[in-house]
Amino acid sequence: MSSQAIESVDELLEKDAEDESLRSALRVFFIVWMLLADASDTRRVVVEEFKVEFEDGSEDIVYNLDSLAGVEHMRTTPFVILEGSCYRFVISFRVNQAIVSGLRFRNKVKKTVLATRDEIVLGSYAPRSENYVFVFPRHDWMEAPSGLFYRGKYMGRFIFDDDDHVEHLKLFYTFGMLRRMYLAKQELTVDVCCEPAAEIKRG
Repeated sequence: MSSQAIESVDELLEKDAEDESLRSALRVFFIVWMLLADASDTRRVVVEEFKVEFEDGSEDIVYNLDSLAGVEHMRTTPFVILEGSCYRFVISFRVNQAIVSGLRFRNKVKKTVLATRDEIVLGSYAPRSENYVFVFPRHDWMEAPSGLFYRGKYMGRFIFDDDDHVEHLKLFYTFGMLRRMYLAKQELTVDVCCEPAAEIKRG
């Protein structure tokens, strides 16, 4: 267990300094959590998987992100969304070594003059061996717009950071919005003609 983890637990326990029995119970509880976390990995937040799910039951699009090679694969391998389809992002992550306070998800998508930004505070998370799962949007589906104006290449960027201003992951990605007539996946990946994602300019 890292010294950083012990500090985080002690800070939390100080709030209940007058209740010794509660302090003892909480300390045991959090130490067990720390032991379950992966001590060999020094990263506090590890985003392991990015998945695009579709409401109509179409095959999920899945990227494994637990390594630099996986992050690079997503940056250089665009995915495709058909116009009018309903979809959502599902992101799996785990927390190591220390409690993470105020974990935040920020996403920006841009296409020429179109740009959307989302920022969601996920909350605080304790270390554990199992993954946490974040679904965006949380209670509904995003609907891909239809029409010539919306078709083409989109560039995206999402960031996981926290209240301590630690940036756990910044990832650039690219996807194409295509007409419904393109149903075969091989056609989709060829016709979208997307280049690898590059950094989105500030603004």
